[in-house]
Parts: sequence; C-alpha cells; structure tokens
Amino acid sequence: MLFRRIIVNALLVGIVAGFILSLAQIFIVNPIIFAAETFEISAGHDHASHDHSAQAWAPEDGNERTFYTVISNMFAGIGFATLLLAIMCQLKLQNIIKLGNSRGLLWGVAGFVTFFVAPGLGLPPEIPGVQAAAIEARQLWWLFAVSGVGVGMLVVAFAPMKIKAIGIVLIALPYVVSIPHHSGPTFAHPDPTAVAALTDLHQQFFFASGVSNFLFWLVLGAFCAWTLNRHVLKGFKAND
Repeated sequence: MLFRRIIVNALLVGIVAGFILSLAQIFIVNPIIFAAETFEISAGHDHASHDHSAQAWAPEDGNERTFYTVISNMFAGIGFATLLLAIMCQLKLQNIIKLGNSRGLLWGVAGFVTFFVAPGLGLPPEIPGVQAAAIEARQLWWLFAVSGVGVGMLVVAFAPMKIKAIGIVLIALPYVVSIPHHSGPTFAHPDPTAVAALTDLHQQFFFASGVSNFLFWLVLGAFCAWTLNRHVLKGFKAND
C-alpha cells in the first residue's frame, strides 16, 4: 500500500515538475541553444564531439523537439520524485526527521546542489559546439559526483556525529579524482568572432540552466513534502 502511494504521488509530482522545467527551458534555455546551433551548423562537420551523420536520429525542430523535451523532463521528474519520496518516507517513519511542508524547499535545494551544482562544478552544462572529453568518461564522473555528494550530504545531515566526517570525505572525493576534460580549446570554430559569441552563450547557458533546474528542484521538494504529509503517509504513524 505504501509503495503504491509513493509511486502514484511521484507520478503526479514528477509530471508537474517536469512541465514547469519544460516551460523554463522553452523560454530561457532553448533560445541560447538555438543561437549556438547556428554557429555549429555554419561550421560544418568540424565538431568531433557531435554526431552529424545521416544515421543519427534527432527530433525535428519545432513541435516534435518540444514534445520530446517535455516527455523526457516529465520522466526525469517522476524518477527524482520517487527517489525523494522514498527517502523522505523512510526517514520520517523512523522518526529521524520532522518534515513540514516548508522544509520540502530545503530538500529541493539539497537536490539542486546534488544533481546540478555538484556535477556542474566539474563538468558545466554544455552548449552545441563545445569540444568535450569522451561522453562515457563524463557520464561515469557525473554519476560518481552525484553519488558521492548525495550520500555525503545525507550522512552529514542525519548520521551520528562520530561518522559525519565520512560524509565530508564523500562530498570532496569526486573532485580529488581526475575530472575528464577536453585538452584542447573549448570551441573549434575557425572564426574568432564566433568563438567569442559562443563563449558568451556558454556562460548564459550555465546561468539559464541553473535557474531552470533550481525552479524544478524547488517544485519537486515542496510538492514531495506536501504530498508525503497529505497523501502518502495518511493512515501511517507520522511525526508531525
């Protein structure tokens, strides 16, 4: 019964959060991506970090691209909401936390730090045209950073004092190992003016991505806490 409640409410919360993230991306993130893509297209096939082969499928620009973006954001929201609700529920039922609705915002901030800030410090979000290391290496480091920082923050926040130092070590560990970076210039475009424009767009993209993801995580945290108290734990022993 409890598992079913978590899944059902995660579906609802994830759909709402994913839709809000999509709106933010449409208005403040996508214009930056489209601007960067004009330089990438004009540069031809020189960008080794992107696959332009005829066999590579990609959604068409416009409604199809927007549709797939919204769907993927909703699936991501559902996954993150399930994770948040499961952790919140477990900690609350074990009387480790008292989770009022307003504290959900703090959980949202923690999620933003874990899944955006932590990996972004080592591998900032990239616009089209950026020269990057092999995607497999970047994905592995991203997973390492998210796992280390996420578990470390939980240990620091909720573990006994005598083992909180382990949490600090876990948070720092991803930045001690080698972060996979491209050894050459950030942009391979032959026109210095285009490189300057892309560099400016890259900075704007990092800020815009941060704003949209921060909003996404605040919605996730707040709605997860609200639905946990209002629906998931209804009929179960709670702290509040």
